[in-house]
Order: sequence, then C-alpha cells, then structure tokens
Amino acid sequence: MRLFFAFILLLMATSGGTFAQSYNGTVQGNFIVYSIQSLTITGMSGPISFDSPNDYFNGVIAERYANLSVKSSVNWQLSFAAQSTYFTPLSNGGSTDMPSTVVGIRQSGQVTFKTLTTQSQSLTSGSRGSETTKHDFNIDVSFNPGFKYNGGLYSISVMYTLTRQ
Repeated sequence: MRLFFAFILLLMATSGGTFAQSYNGTVQGNFIVYSIQSLTITGMSGPISFDSPNDYFNGVIAERYANLSVKSSVNWQLSFAAQSTYFTPLSNGGSTDMPSTVVGIRQSGQVTFKTLTTQSQSLTSGSRGSETTKHDFNIDVSFNPGFKYNGGLYSISVMYTLTRQ
C-alpha cells in the first residue's frame, strides 16, 4: 500500500509539471492622426490716422499691423480677401464709396503690397510645422485713400483663409 501511495505521489509530482503551459499573446493598437490646421490673428495696432497733408498725398504704412500664426501638419497656403467692395463709414458724414482697393497688404519684410479686393489672393505659403519650425509672421498694411473721401472713421473686414496645399 505504501508503494501504491508513493507511486501516486510520484505520478502527481511529475504530471503537474507536464500540465503547466506557457502562453504568449500580442495586442495591436491602432490610432488615427488627422491633418490639422490652425490660424491665429492678433491685432497689434489700433485705428490708423491721417494727421498731415503728407499722409493724404503719400498714404500711411502701418508696419507690423497684425501677427499671424499658422499651425499645420500639412503644406499650406494663406490667402486674403476683402469681405466687401467698399469700406463702411462708422461716423456721420463718412463716404460710402471708399473702395477696398485703397488698402495694400504684405508680409512684413516684403517689398510689394498686394491691393485688397474681394478676389482672394495668396499672401504666403509654407510647409508643415515642427517643434523647431514656426510659422509666425507679421503683416504690414498700406492705407492710401487720397483726398477723395470725407473724413471719418471707416471699417472693412478682411478674411484670411488657410488651405491645404
């Protein structure tokens, strides 16, 4: 009988090792990365004033009028256009026929101004950003209404459009 119990214990000790198994498994993770674009515009200047006859003869250039910051994971183009053909007078007696074309816009550091119209036109373009590549720049604005319009406070909306290249 002792031999029988010894045999069963021996059988249990060896069979326990044969039943132990090892399992391996993997987990696969998926994620989606979307293209993203962001445009932030910060005004850096208030209303532009015409204070002397030379301002009316030559116009006024507002350097660094606004700062534009583009964040994009794709190549991009930035365009601009006036929202209306004419300025809106905000004071009594202002002219209702001052066209958007009395304004020019350029990226700071550039030589030529682009005339503001209701037709969209490119301001600048660039490649996607990175931690070291930033797309922050200023714009200069040229105002030159001449002597054709009544004095007053005027407003016009300019739309900036960031598109994927």
